[in-house]
Amino acid sequence: PSRTFITVIIFEIGVAVHSVIIGLALGVMSGSGFTTLLVALAFHQLFEGYALGSATTMMKLSKMATSITALCYSFSAPIGIFIGILVHSTFNENSKDNLLMIGVFEAISAGTLMYTGIVELLTYGLTINPQFSSENSDSLTCISAFSGLYCGAAMMSFIGLWI
Repeated sequence: PSRTFITVIIFEIGVAVHSVIIGLALGVMSGSGFTTLLVALAFHQLFEGYALGSATTMMKLSKMATSITALCYSFSAPIGIFIGILVHSTFNENSKDNLLMIGVFEAISAGTLMYTGIVELLTYGLTINPQFSSENSDSLTCISAFSGLYCGAAMMSFIGLWI
C-alpha cells in the first residue's frame, strides 16, 4: 500500500476512535453542559468530516473505499452516543476508574489525530508536496495555504475558548 493510503487509514482510525469517545461523552452528559457539548460536537464533526473527505479525495480512492470510509465516520459518533446512553444510569463521571479510562482513550485518540494531522497530512500537504516545494511554485499559493492554515487554527482556538 502507498504512503498516502496508510495515512488515510491511520487518520480514519484516529477520527473514528475520537468520534466514538466524543459521542460517549455526549451520551453520558446531562444538565447544562449537554447543549454546549452538542454544539461543539456538531462543529467538530463537520470540520473533521471535511478533513477526512479531503484526505480521501486527494488519494483518489475507489467509490467503494470512499463509501466505506464515509460510513465508518458517519456511524462512529452515534455509536458512542448509543453506548453513552446505555451506561448513563451507571456512569459516575467522578469515579477514579472512569476518569482514568476516559483519559487514556482521549490521549490515544488525540495522539493519533495529532500525529496524523501534523506528521502525515500537514507535512506532506505543505512541505513535501511538489505544488509548494518546487522552485516553480507560486508564492501566492503558498502564502494562501499557510494563511488558511493559521486562520483555521485561530478559529478552532477561539471556538475552544468560547466553549
